[in-house]
Amino acid sequence: MRRFMIAGVALSAALACGACSASELVVQETTQSAQHTPNLDEARVNEALKEVARTLNTADSALDAQDFGQRIIDGAARTRAAQYAYALASGDTIPSLDLSAQNLAVTNSAQWPRAILNIRQADASQLPVVEVFVQSDARSPYALANWCRMLGGTSVTMAPIEQGSAFVTNDSSGFVSTPEDALNAYVDMLNAGQTSSQAFAGDEFTAQYLDTVKTLASSLSAAGTVSAHAAVTSDPILGLVLQDGSALVAANFTYTLNYSRTIAKSTMRLGGQTATMHSGDDDTVKGTATVTYVATVLINIPSANQGGVSRIVGADRVIESVTMDDSTNPDHA
Repeated sequence: MRRFMIAGVALSAALACGACSASELVVQETTQSAQHTPNLDEARVNEALKEVARTLNTADSALDAQDFGQRIIDGAARTRAAQYAYALASGDTIPSLDLSAQNLAVTNSAQWPRAILNIRQADASQLPVVEVFVQSDARSPYALANWCRMLGGTSVTMAPIEQGSAFVTNDSSGFVSTPEDALNAYVDMLNAGQTSSQAFAGDEFTAQYLDTVKTLASSLSAAGTVSAHAAVTSDPILGLVLQDGSALVAANFTYTLNYSRTIAKSTMRLGGQTATMHSGDDDTVKGTATVTYVATVLINIPSANQGGVSRIVGADRVIESVTMDDSTNPDHA
């Protein structure tokens, strides 16, 4: 009997100065036999993803999150709704999201929830996009729960669809930390202004996040202050075990950029997407402005046997809202 099978797909990408370099797909061999039955075969995965895509296409056509139903949920629903809001404010088209199956992994759980990971790469010049679908219970359909791009210089190796993987959620054990503790540690690290910590290795997304806050604060210092604060959401953390025993999970958090004009007679103005998202014609900050973003991160958490630190291997963020408060206008003090 032949023991050769596809063990998984290792995805690598490189990103520098906002440009994408070629990504690489590597197919590996294995002699490991499946110990559990996968929840879905490729044909049923294809059908599940097509059903989600039909719902997404309907909602995208109308720019209406009310059309999501049970097919777009959790962080994915909040993220896409935010993209609709920005498209309506700017007149821009929404970012395309291809849900057709490409590089797949599925859970092999006897219970629920169950999950599908679909890693898509449009071409060698594009960063791969990781899409997480979940079936919450036996009566629920598979739904898109999260998606984001992988970061440059990162890679993961998934178990083949014929083998399946264990499901991972907020409180799953067997890793250097539970996914919930990992997300809390990451948000704490952001709020402390650190690019790495005892729990997390450094990554490009975190560095850019902190650099953006620093740059804004410096450029607007003549008028006031700019600060940031991140917070976890109530959305479940979802993922599966990779071939090496580590966990790959998708998680959501929000963060706010808080603009505060504290110097009388000064001028503080919003710019870029922030100004576009503001519903009024006047983009000057008279008192304070609060800009909210929704972020999705892919966290790779080593197994307890491996040891080491967690790392962010994928991330995206989208602007959600802008609110103004003129009550603290220093000109009226």
